[in-house]
Amino acid sequence: MNRIKIVGLICLLLGLNSCVDQINFKLDKPERERLIVSGLLTDLNETQTVYLSTTTSNAREPLSVGDSIYVMDDKPRPFSGAWVKLIDETSGKTWDYQQPKEGQYELYGFVHESPDARYVLEIVMSGAVYRSEPQAIPEVIGSDELSVSFERTRLGDNPDAAQAVIKTDVTLPEQVGDYYLRWAVDEAYFWDLTFFPNPFNRPPPLCVVFDFPEPERITLVNGDLLNAPSGKTSQIVAKRLVDQSFLSRHYFNVRQLSISRDAYEYWRRVGEVVNNTGSVFDTPPAPIKGNLYNVNDQNEVVLGYFEVSKAKMTRIFTTLADVPYFLEKICVYEPGKSRDQYDPTCLSCNAFPNSIMAFPDWWFDE
Repeated sequence: MNRIKIVGLICLLLGLNSCVDQINFKLDKPERERLIVSGLLTDLNETQTVYLSTTTSNAREPLSVGDSIYVMDDKPRPFSGAWVKLIDETSGKTWDYQQPKEGQYELYGFVHESPDARYVLEIVMSGAVYRSEPQAIPEVIGSDELSVSFERTRLGDNPDAAQAVIKTDVTLPEQVGDYYLRWAVDEAYFWDLTFFPNPFNRPPPLCVVFDFPEPERITLVNGDLLNAPSGKTSQIVAKRLVDQSFLSRHYFNVRQLSISRDAYEYWRRVGEVVNNTGSVFDTPPAPIKGNLYNVNDQNEVVLGYFEVSKAKMTRIFTTLADVPYFLEKICVYEPGKSRDQYDPTCLSCNAFPNSIMAFPDWWFDE
């Protein structure tokens, strides 16, 4: 049986910049492509993002990379040209998403105004209409107190790898049960490009890089299993190997998300697949049912999830002074060394898949 890897796209919004969080699942190659939807709508004042892509299939056409070169791959391909909109089924109000990048759709200026709102994502593409189940934004959420510690750990053949551990001491919502929490973590760090001498003594451009410290970690709390209104719990929300990204200010942006029971069950099942050890008692890798469907074909399998949540953002950053290990600077100018001998990440911020040449608005607020 032909087996492939399908990448589940989990949307984590990064303030001014959005990235894609990837989790790999092995699935049978179907006869037709399947739609993957990854989206998160929150009550935060930020850009809301949805990612659309399609899986491989036995009918997939090769990808042209030149005049006469064609490449066949099994990776999900971004889908562009769809019409994506958000609908509040209670009021009838709609918002249209824009497409700034291939497969990426963004909604600007969204404001959650009513607790009665029931939100639906609608996607029109390739003659088909897809919708998500109606969802309300939950009303309760806890709070986070973050800390970062450094420790040694075994990683592969390295018995002494250095890593940063991001932990939260959580204050739970002020009620007994009937809430479900998830944590999503992204990172942003300043990257010091090589300063080449020049007549005007002009420094290189600013460079801030965005990424995910540990995309396959899924941290969940089921309030129904706790009897502790306003109680405390501790959770590790991410681990990150220590490298040159810690030479300067390195942020960890932690979103606590208050989600529905259905969303909690979805992420719990994703966690089971991600942590599958291969024993006969484990859940076998398989498509995980999300909350989207084809309006005209209920039998079509749509992968992914459109998540609606109440959110609270907490940030913490480290500097070189916090790191108890020696870190070598790798982008230092060396006389006589030609530019093509430097790593591309030392020459241009564009060498990073997700970066901007300016500080985010919140950079110096902490």
